[in-house]
Amino acid sequence: MTKKAFSAITIKSVQDERREIEGIASSPALDRVKDRVDPMGLSFDKEVPLLLNHDHASPVGTVQFGTPTRHGLPFKAVIAKVDEPGVVQDRTNEAWHSVKAGLIKGVSIGFRPEEAAPNSSGGLDYTKASVHELSLVAIPCNPEAFISSFKSLGVTASAIEPIPQHTSKAVEASVAAPAPVETKAVASQPVRTAVQINHTNKEVTDMQNTNHNIFIRRLILRAITGGNEAQGAPYAEARWGAASGINKVLKAVQNPMGTDNAGVLAAETLSRDQFVQTVFSTSVLGQLQGLTRVPALARVNVETVPITASFVGEHMPVQAYQGAFGVTLTNQRKVGIITVLSAELIRMSGDAAEALIEAQVRRALSRGLDKAFLGSQARDGVTPTGLGAVASQAASFAEGLEAFTGDLTTASVLVNPLTAVRLRSASETQITAKGGIYCGMPAICSYSVPVGKLFVVDAARVLAFVGAAELDITAEGTFPVDDGTGTVTAVQTGMFQSDQQAIRGLQYADWSFVDGAAFQTTAPVSV
Repeated sequence: MTKKAFSAITIKSVQDERREIEGIASSPALDRVKDRVDPMGLSFDKEVPLLLNHDHASPVGTVQFGTPTRHGLPFKAVIAKVDEPGVVQDRTNEAWHSVKAGLIKGVSIGFRPEEAAPNSSGGLDYTKASVHELSLVAIPCNPEAFISSFKSLGVTASAIEPIPQHTSKAVEASVAAPAPVETKAVASQPVRTAVQINHTNKEVTDMQNTNHNIFIRRLILRAITGGNEAQGAPYAEARWGAASGINKVLKAVQNPMGTDNAGVLAAETLSRDQFVQTVFSTSVLGQLQGLTRVPALARVNVETVPITASFVGEHMPVQAYQGAFGVTLTNQRKVGIITVLSAELIRMSGDAAEALIEAQVRRALSRGLDKAFLGSQARDGVTPTGLGAVASQAASFAEGLEAFTGDLTTASVLVNPLTAVRLRSASETQITAKGGIYCGMPAICSYSVPVGKLFVVDAARVLAFVGAAELDITAEGTFPVDDGTGTVTAVQTGMFQSDQQAIRGLQYADWSFVDGAAFQTTAPVSV
């Protein structure tokens, strides 16, 4: 794996009129965080930006992708040559010379995931995603994302050495192929919406290291400065560096008319969106295959039985279908949590402290979504309907399947991790406490499912709205705090008195179910 990660680069020419790079942007191999990307499920524009270390405010060139194969996604990139002295020239020259000198040997894709599923290694298998950028990185998250060659003006195709032997001839041939506007996604396995591939990793650079760290670091900065961000820029520069994403955002906020600020503020929005995707993707709702995502505040008509289009004769009327089930979701429902953390932790520098803060809020919000989604409550002014309130009761798993009117190709089994372990048998070896496959369907585990019970739910009959996330922090006030036992104590905890900070996290979401969306039954397990 390590051998493939750092393929050697051979300099073909040092003529700097043309700066071309070729290689493999993504392969089906497991990356450093146990995720896997299916190249055949990637879509992309004809041309995407080439970045340095995933810094959206610092493009260095352009990229064209070749035709993806099961072995990987080939690419050809050009690093811009800028004649006018200045920041842009320095940046592009740094990128080119880093590649030539062998300081940068890898690439990493930035993408918006559309469908994914848990894999046996504890990560995610992304089966469908939209690539929006390619970055030059010192250590790629995917060990097989490498640069195979680079060249300058005057180098012919025959002078270029072939791609290293561990890649196939199909990949080598496809590097030179023109990039289509969009590839067809081939995704036949269980899927879920998920987050970008490059999660926090000590080995990668700062901007690659923390994709949604701008969102979290801005929260930390508000805690340190008492909410006065105008005075936070010197602290941010001292703690995270002048080139950090949060420092650039602060400068852009103070001077929104700057020439490069649009990209910086877009990066902050992307950081917030990625946090939302992280919360959503780790919830049961986000892991459902074929989930129907709908906008809020708009009536949505959906099918209650499979509708099939038919051929139409000349001058004949086309069949019309409206949908027998209509629903309007709201953008005002939200799950929320106040997490109390020590001021020492918030002041502490380093990725570990930031990751801990982010993880506690993210897990709490994700579990809140699970608790409501798998509950038995009726829809009211605060909480959406729980799956337990709409799922039909079945005497056994087999009888439930026989009577199930949903689509089994988009159905999943929801089960408690303890029950999942007990479901393992000689014939059911693909289910674990983390999920997997049960009776040929994706299994999703959550502690919000009652032990000994299981749901079968058709994700296509689940209509979901996922909105924005909000984070705020304060060192003032007192709160009745749950100490982890599930019971809110009557003792008030003062933030200032105990030198703690209270982080409030809100995630906006709503959902509804089409009739016949699910059934529940007792799991056929042996204690």
